[in-house]
Amino acid sequence: MSGRLAGYAAILLAAFLFGMWATVGKFVVTGVHPLTAAWFVQAVSALAFSPFLGRLRLTRRDLKYAVTASGLGAVLAPSMYFTGLALTTPVNAALLSNTEALFTITFAFVFLRERLSRAGYLSAVAILAGAVLVALDLEEGGSVGIVPALVGNVLLVAAAACWGASNTASRVVTSRHDIPSYVCVTFGMGAIFLAPIVLLTGNPLVPPAGNLPLMVFLGLTGSVGFTYLFYFAMRKIGALQVGAILSTSAAFGVSIAVAFGFSLSPVQALGGAVMALGVVALYRQPPAKGLERAAQIAGDGRPDGPAPKG
Repeated sequence: MSGRLAGYAAILLAAFLFGMWATVGKFVVTGVHPLTAAWFVQAVSALAFSPFLGRLRLTRRDLKYAVTASGLGAVLAPSMYFTGLALTTPVNAALLSNTEALFTITFAFVFLRERLSRAGYLSAVAILAGAVLVALDLEEGGSVGIVPALVGNVLLVAAAACWGASNTASRVVTSRHDIPSYVCVTFGMGAIFLAPIVLLTGNPLVPPAGNLPLMVFLGLTGSVGFTYLFYFAMRKIGALQVGAILSTSAAFGVSIAVAFGFSLSPVQALGGAVMALGVVALYRQPPAKGLERAAQIAGDGRPDGPAPKG
């Protein structure tokens, strides 16, 4: 029970950090090019986890999944996210980033074969239904215009899909390997892959000095903190349940945006309440079945094999 409780506490805190990205990230991209922001966050994250790098021993199959996860989650996703955030509002970003939960649940169901009880599925549906309610009242483009905002929204959903696929690939590796060392590798590869792209587009790798404190804060909280808590929770309660609870990031994100002066409609408030009830109901359900599938895909069919460190 303590392991489950730790898993739920970790993913709720991670959802808060993920929701915070929308508002903090919006402040970042007002003075920094989105590609520079994407590269810098990956570089900060890799450096933060670098002391743990010596723990990792990846097989060839593990490396294949790590490269896939890095390309999707550390290159494409952040690049599209920050570009989309520059074109739309933080409220829209907080709401639409919530679709990562839907993609994570879908990929965990299809590829990892994780299953919940009937009541567990109903709880997950309640969380997603609350997210839909929240998303029904998206803000219009505001000062950026409706068409650019629409492009930004599409990019945010595409980024969420990439992160959802990356979560599934990472679940396979982190089921048997140390989390901090693994994310150091994925973030490091992301920074390496992104660097020539940033330079070829004529943008600097290092942002202006005035933007550095906020960008370091964003990297350490919304990237480093979120990533560790997310993978830790996946190990404890499974990708499917983690994906469902990640839906609460929309409520956290909207609340933070409101604190900075953005409006909240009654529909959005109702959706947040429905999501909260769904999280409580999901916690009361048994853990997802099939959590050993990730280890089997990784090439180790022994569900009771050695536990990873950290």
